[in-house]
Amino acid sequence: ELAPERVGVVVAPSHPAAQRLRHVPPSALLQETLLHTSSRPQAWPSWAQAHGLDASALKLGTAFEHLYYLLEAAVAGLGPAIAPEPLVAEDLAAGRLIAPWGFAATGGFWVLARPDGPADARVDALADWLVQQL
Repeated sequence: ELAPERVGVVVAPSHPAAQRLRHVPPSALLQETLLHTSSRPQAWPSWAQAHGLDASALKLGTAFEHLYYLLEAAVAGLGPAIAPEPLVAEDLAAGRLIAPWGFAATGGFWVLARPDGPADARVDALADWLVQQL
């Protein structure tokens, strides 16, 4: 295990709802059309449940095949998205995205898997570096 997975809602400051979302509870997101990925359909429902919201009330909009495309759409101001914290850290630091409610653990973990066999110091060094980065 490298680090716990933490996800959160991100939106571009240029999106019309961005400033309003900063000052209201997560339930305000039920009024927004949400960007999502087809590769992780449980992301929004899990987030909603963790925040005490009815997942069936979510309005899912455009689906993207890859998380990278989802994040580019969010940065472009097309709507709120849900993302793992490490993947948006630079966009948050640069002000291209905001995370109105921060990030919360999902119960999942970022892991490094390796085949059974003799220990390899290079893999251990990579794991140590990844832990520091995450």
